[in-house]
Amino acid sequence: MPGCIFRASGEDFQIDRFLAQSGLRPSRIHHRGDVGIRARPLADSGFILKVSDADGCLTTEIADAILFLSANEGELEKLRDFPGVTDIRLDFGIYRRDVAAQVDYFPPDLLVRAGRLGIGIELSIYAASDPA
Repeated sequence: MPGCIFRASGEDFQIDRFLAQSGLRPSRIHHRGDVGIRARPLADSGFILKVSDADGCLTTEIADAILFLSANEGELEKLRDFPGVTDIRLDFGIYRRDVAAQVDYFPPDLLVRAGRLGIGIELSIYAASDPA
């Protein structure tokens, strides 16, 4: 599932209340107690939002993420400060490359913007090789 997604969650996050007053439009939401993909009740409430459809191209995903952070800074500040929110992150999905050491770089502009908004950075590396 390469691309970049934004996630926000928290055990006591009143997601419906937040979304009613937010301009953010998630692609998927879940509530604490919903049954997740592992057939167990979820311990938190949260949502995901697609930031980039770039299929494993980290450079494009980063550029899209910087645009997302810039365009939604006010909403993301509200989210960061909303009661019950305990985890906010950008998840960058890339393919594992056939190299001795896979090294990927996140530029300071992304890190500063995300850090100021209380957003963590996650890198998900998928086993399937990039068809390109």
